[in-house]
Amino acid sequence: MGLTLQSKTKKKRTKSALIKGNDMADSRNKGAAFERDLVKRLNTFFADNDLDLTCKRNLDQYQTAGMCDIEIPGHAIEAKAYKSGWWYSPAWWVQVCEACGDRVPVLIYKFNNKAIRVCVPIYAISPGYERDNAQTVVMTLDQWFILLAKYFKEGSYGGQKKIDGERFGQLY
Repeated sequence: MGLTLQSKTKKKRTKSALIKGNDMADSRNKGAAFERDLVKRLNTFFADNDLDLTCKRNLDQYQTAGMCDIEIPGHAIEAKAYKSGWWYSPAWWVQVCEACGDRVPVLIYKFNNKAIRVCVPIYAISPGYERDNAQTVVMTLDQWFILLAKYFKEGSYGGQKKIDGERFGQLY
């Protein structure tokens, strides 16, 4: 009887391990699918803006730690897709910052049934700020594409302009 119980326990553990393994595989597949979707969107963006650029997924990231998911000139992109949540994990930001080198770290994340969000350091979109990756701003993917078009056409996200107080009051 002891052998039978031990055997059943082994089977249960094996089944449990298989289920966890499938969850991990599903998670990795979901992440890879999101990366492919982002690459497609980026390449469409480049074509729509007459930019002679293309990008692809960085497949070396799976074998080597400290690499970003997608590289575009001047930027290191980390992509995250999760089932539930509202805000990015600080660990994700640390991960992209460690992988970016001297490039702008970009975290693009999505939760099921929610808009894609992009997190970048404030200095990347407003050069008046000191280069500090801890100070970030979050925007939609479409908003980032508007800024990215400016970056590639003008060579930077743009300088700071004085705020016209009268116009500022009308906008807000």
